Amino acid sequence: MKKVLVDIYHLPQYNLFRNTIKSFDPSEIDIYCVNRGKLLPVIQYELPEYNIICIGDYKHNKGMFSMVFKIVLPRIIKLFRLVKASKYRFVITAHYQANFVAKLRGIPNVAFIDDPRRFVFPLLKFSADDVFLPPFEKKFDGVKYFNALKEWSYLSPQYLKPDISALGEYNLEPKKYIFIREVSTETSNYLSQDSGAILSIAKELSSSLKVVLSLENKELASQFPESWTILKEPVKDIHSLMYFSQVVISSGDSVAREGAMLGVPSIYAGIRDMPANVIMIKKEMLFKLEPKEIAGMVEKMRSGEMVFAEQEEFRQSLVEEWDDVTTLLLDKLK
Repeated sequence: MKKVLVDIYHLPQYNLFRNTIKSFDPSEIDIYCVNRGKLLPVIQYELPEYNIICIGDYKHNKGMFSMVFKIVLPRIIKLFRLVKASKYRFVITAHYQANFVAKLRGIPNVAFIDDPRRFVFPLLKFSADDVFLPPFEKKFDGVKYFNALKEWSYLSPQYLKPDISALGEYNLEPKKYIFIREVSTETSNYLSQDSGAILSIAKELSSSLKVVLSLENKELASQFPESWTILKEPVKDIHSLMYFSQVVISSGDSVAREGAMLGVPSIYAGIRDMPANVIMIKKEMLFKLEPKEIAGMVEKMRSGEMVFAEQEEFRQSLVEEWDDVTTLLLDKLK
């Protein structure tokens, strides 16, 4: 029996496909990925019974040159050797590498993305049978659209049931702490972003604040305030920790959007102008700020000076407005 191949390049992409993967028996699907950040251990932790094939290691990423010639090109070559029409009936991604190989091998394939970057996007449109984007203001030729953001595939109330017991391990009380994510800037998405966007303003945040920190580069841990709780990945229920927080702050765009979709006022402290972010900014649950503006905004959010939609009412409004992304994925695969 031919299998479905899901190629995953980044942790938010795994979250996108997680519920779809779980709807398949492990014998029906192969998961390809890279060793990047916590991606591989998280997949291994959550899907121990599935076949996981890791190709490419971001320990070799020291800049654009090494990323291309030590990771990307060797990975495409290895994918070409492994991905054959005799083995796979369909390929689905949120990237481009496996789509390119599938095109060469004559395997039907699709991609669900939210970041139409200048160099990758034309290659993806050439390779994939269908490319799906969220409902961006700017429209692109040769693509299809789904009415939601990709994070909705796992954050919709249909799939996420926040569990207050997740707070017990960290001695947290609902809505009495803030959740912060500091990303590494050693990937292609963040090469032009200064490192330590949150670290640079950590001391400006009130010392009375209870802070939970998801830190991608643990080598920086000692530089943050001792009172902050630094999570050790994989975290069993990170989205419940985000849901019950009072504010979400992230130097990476994915977590910032996740916080907003969870109905938590969220701040994006990175430099990327993402069309996906604009959708949540217009819903007045996400704010893109310079690091120097963050401390003041947090105080306004926490003090009640800024008023936001009630959390579950906001999330229900998204349910009524948006597509069920996981259903769309399954419709393509099944």
